[in-house]
Amino acid sequence: MRILRALLAVSAVGAFRAPLRRVATPQTPLRAASVAEWRDACAKTGVVSFYDFGIRLAPPAPPAAPSSKTAYAAREVAKYVAATGAQFGLLLGAASAVDALPFALPAPVVWATFCFLSLRSRVFSLLDNSRPNREGMAGKATPVEVKRPAWTPPGIAFPFIWLTITALRATAATMVYAGALRSAPLEALMLHLCIGDTWNTVTNVEKRLGVSAIGCLAVWGSVLRAVQLFRESAAPAAGLVLAPSLAWISVACVLTANIWLLNGRKPLYPAASDGDSAKTKFAYLLQLEATTIRGGK
Repeated sequence: MRILRALLAVSAVGAFRAPLRRVATPQTPLRAASVAEWRDACAKTGVVSFYDFGIRLAPPAPPAAPSSKTAYAAREVAKYVAATGAQFGLLLGAASAVDALPFALPAPVVWATFCFLSLRSRVFSLLDNSRPNREGMAGKATPVEVKRPAWTPPGIAFPFIWLTITALRATAATMVYAGALRSAPLEALMLHLCIGDTWNTVTNVEKRLGVSAIGCLAVWGSVLRAVQLFRESAAPAAGLVLAPSLAWISVACVLTANIWLLNGRKPLYPAASDGDSAKTKFAYLLQLEATTIRGGK
């Protein structure tokens, strides 16, 4: 009996110490994940990247609406067109009021009127048409941070150039004036001034170099049309007097295009990331300040 109990005790201890046997299960062969799969998993779950940089990846940003850039550009272009049209309409209204007077304007008054319009036509604009502050530009033709070609005229030359252009515009307008400001040549000149004011907003206030390069072509086309109508008027010589304005705008277009090329070729259309969009405000009417540029991006 004692022998039987000893045998049972030995067998129990042996069974307790025997290693456990697991039932074999079929194994799925493992494969290395591709880089694309890792990146996709990191982006979806926000786990730490497999490069072990310790950077938790944020969820992917929602894609921008494909039409957002187009919609923004369309709104800005509509703003330019509407502001130019409103300014031109106000100028024509003022001209009609003057023409309603029972007498024609003396030649000196016509000359002074178009001198004023050439220098301050922006008083009829709904946009901020402030001119550059030459002191803040350190005497340069453009802001100091803007690259410009070597042949750019010095900043001090621009006031003299524009004063000469102003005198020639006023003289040409006086030559074609025949008792009414509402005539095709003078209306073309007023439209040219309005387009020029909008271009000034794009260039100096919004600082959109690409849009400025394109807009300068509109300024050039408007002064070309004015020169043609002055040549076809009863005083054809007036077209020759106005022609230097066309020559100067041609130089300005080449200069503007070169500045655009030298400064990163910004978008040729209005973009939210390019420049500081100017607002349309009735408060800008009758604004005479010459150096109130509010800056931009």
